[in-house]
Amino acid sequence: MPNSKITLADIAKLAGVSTSTVSRALTDSPQISDPVKRSIKALARQHNYHPHLGARNLRLRKTNVIGLVLPIEANDAATLSNPFVLEFVGAVGLELRQYECNLLLLQERMINPQLWNSGLVDGYLMLGHGNDPDLLNEVSGLVPLVVWGNRLAEQQYVTVGVDNTDLARQAVEHLIQLGRRRIGIIVGTFGANNTESYLRYRGYCQALSAAGLNYDPALVVFTEFDANSAYCAARQILDQAPQIDALFAAHSDVVALAAIQALGQAGRRVPQDVAVIGFDNISLGMHFGLPLTTVSQEVQSTGARVLVKTLMQLIAGEPAESTTIAGKLMVRQSCGAGTS
Repeated sequence: MPNSKITLADIAKLAGVSTSTVSRALTDSPQISDPVKRSIKALARQHNYHPHLGARNLRLRKTNVIGLVLPIEANDAATLSNPFVLEFVGAVGLELRQYECNLLLLQERMINPQLWNSGLVDGYLMLGHGNDPDLLNEVSGLVPLVVWGNRLAEQQYVTVGVDNTDLARQAVEHLIQLGRRRIGIIVGTFGANNTESYLRYRGYCQALSAAGLNYDPALVVFTEFDANSAYCAARQILDQAPQIDALFAAHSDVVALAAIQALGQAGRRVPQDVAVIGFDNISLGMHFGLPLTTVSQEVQSTGARVLVKTLMQLIAGEPAESTTIAGKLMVRQSCGAGTS
C-alpha cells in the first residue's frame, strides 16, 4: 500500500477497527484502551500516516487558535510597547502551547460581535474590560470569553485577575510601616469606580485612613501609561508637595522608573529621601540600577495558567467561575527595606 496514498480508512482496515476508533486512538482519547492505541499508532508509524489537521479541525469546528484582545486605540503606541503588556502576551502564548494552540493578537477598541462570532478562533482572552462591559456580557453568550481583570458587579462573563484594592493597600501599608508619612501616589486616570486605576487609588486611601494619616490632594497625580507623562507627574508631585517621603507608582513599573529618574534629577535620593514602590513586577525593574520594590500580579507564575485553563474549560463546554489571583508585594531596594 503506497505511503503517499494511505488514508484513515486504510489504517482502520489494517487494524480491523472503525475509522472513528482510529481517529480517537491517534488523538489519545480516553475512550480507547491503551493496547488498541499502541497498535494503531504503530500501524500509523509503519505506513507513515499523519492525520490531516485541517480536515480534523473542520470536522470538530476547531481552529486551535485563541484570540487575545487588546482594547486599544489604533495610535496607542504606549500600550503596545508597555513591558507588562508584552510580558503578559508572552506568558499567555507560552501557556497556550501546552494546549497546542496558537495565539492571534487582536487590537480592538470597540467590540464587533459579528467578528467575534465568525469562527475565526475557538475562544477569546481579553486584557481588561475595555470600554463597554455591557457588550462583553452580550458577546460572552456567543463565544467562550475570559477577561483578565477585576470582577464587576454586573458582569455575566468570567474574569481572572488580582484584587487591586488589597494589593495597593498592602503597598502603602508597607511604606507606612517603614515610617513614611508623606506618601504620594501616581495613578491612571479613571472615570468609573470599577477600573483598575480607581481600585488602586481606593487601596491607597484605605491605607492612609487606617493609619490615621490625612488625605492630601497635593500628593495625588494622575497620568497616562507612557514614561514621559510619568516623569512629568513625578515633577508635579515634587512641586505640589516638596516634603514627600514616599511614592506609590500605582499605574505601573514604567511610571515608577520614570519617577525615580525625576526624583534623582531634583536632588532627592531613592530610597533615603523618597521610598518608591511600583506595580506590575516587570523584568526591567528587577535589574534596574536600584532594584524596584513592586506589586506582582503573578501573571507568569499563576495568572496566565489559570486564565488559559479557564478558557479551555469554557471551550470544552464545562462550567467555569471567575478567579481572584493572589498577588504579591516584591520588596527590593527602592523602598529602603530590601536587599536584593
